[in-house]
Amino acid sequence: MPNQFELVKTRFDTDKFAQSLGIVLDTLTDQTIQMHMILREDMNNWFNRIHGGAIYSLADAAFSLLANKNSHVAVALECSITYHASPEPNTTLVVYGETLSASKRTAAYLFKVFMEKNATRTLIATMKSVSYKTKIPINKENEEAL
Repeated sequence: MPNQFELVKTRFDTDKFAQSLGIVLDTLTDQTIQMHMILREDMNNWFNRIHGGAIYSLADAAFSLLANKNSHVAVALECSITYHASPEPNTTLVVYGETLSASKRTAAYLFKVFMEKNATRTLIATMKSVSYKTKIPINKENEEAL
């Protein structure tokens, strides 16, 4: 039987929304995650700046994987994002996430989104999230039911 990390990574590989944004999983551990995406012109808003929804989507993808890396489906109870700066188009956004605390049913996370340009990182956004672990197991057998 594949381990839970591999199952979650395989499931992420079928996430069509994340694929459409070019979100890439870099690392996933028991407590942390790193992902990135290259900002494209079609992600711009009408001010010709990167749309906040693109930034949020990267952080949310990281939340989804980090919260669901264990044995049961986890759902979002709360997500709050603060935007600190506007990233420049055609740069790379990187999200780092960590588990702050976890109990039997809930867990809290912190995600930091950075713009990488010329070997410099600029903080773009922070997102705090809380998940609730359901009783639905994540396994190969119930893949179609999820």
